[in-house]
Amino acid sequence: MISVQYIQECRCGAMTVSFENGATNSMSREVFDHLGFEGERLPQIFYHCNHCVNHWGIDLCKCGSGLPVGKCECGSDEASEELGVKRPFVGWVF
Repeated sequence: MISVQYIQECRCGAMTVSFENGATNSMSREVFDHLGFEGERLPQIFYHCNHCVNHWGIDLCKCGSGLPVGKCECGSDEASEELGVKRPFVGWVF
């Protein structure tokens, strides 16, 4: 089991875990169940997680297409998030 601070589900079905260092990672429910996490489950459901809105996740391609790692047209085998690592803030888009 991987210990996290919080676990929250999104309306899209993806799961987001939050770490004490401020990192948050999103992933499909299948990946979440496979890895196994323990932590406080937040009762409210998200309606706009990074997995469905920004196409970021430990199981989604780095290019932001929303496709699984290794199954994207860009050819990348890297994920858009790294488990337990805080994603750098890149600024606001207007």
